[in-house]
Amino acid sequence: MTSHLELSALKRGLRLALMATSATLAMGLALSLFVSGPAAPVAEALLWLGLGMLVAIPVLNVIDVVLIECRLKEWRFAAAGVTVLVLLAYTVAVKVWP
Repeated sequence: MTSHLELSALKRGLRLALMATSATLAMGLALSLFVSGPAAPVAEALLWLGLGMLVAIPVLNVIDVVLIECRLKEWRFAAAGVTVLVLLAYTVAVKVWP
């Protein structure tokens, strides 16, 4: 039996994703400061990719928490996590589809 204190595979992946996000944002920022012309769209794309990753990481973290709480049969915490996901989905839906 694994301890709930051990990192899940998703949690380890999220740590790597956070490092990749930092690198992506840093590269995009550096390119946008020092490069112009045809390479400018690449810098902008890297910045947008990094920002998208930065937004996705907390959502994936909540999904991980819900899975862990379901495994531990902590239904109230799992329900709270699902509620957060529903609120996030609602917010995105309202902003994307007017």
